[in-house]
Amino acid sequence: MRKLILATTAIAALAAGALVLNASAQAAVGSGLKSDGLNVIEKADFLFGGHKHCWYGDGWHGAGWYWCGYAKRKGKGWGGEEGFNGWKH
Repeated sequence: MRKLILATTAIAALAAGALVLNASAQAAVGSGLKSDGLNVIEKADFLFGGHKHCWYGDGWHGAGWYWCGYAKRKGKGWGGEEGFNGWKH
């Protein structure tokens, strides 16, 4: 009887894990993400001088690295163009 309970518990745990993995895969497909083994979307924040820097293609000084959230705050947060600190967007 004890072996039956352990086996039933193990099967239930495996089934629950499979449901979670299936739900994650469906969420990725439903959101339009492709999964071919590559990371399609990568958040690229960099820390420099005590500020997080994010890439903006249309900031106040043109395309480049700005403090995150400062792309439209004229005169503030400019880091540099592509290649700033060796960073690529």
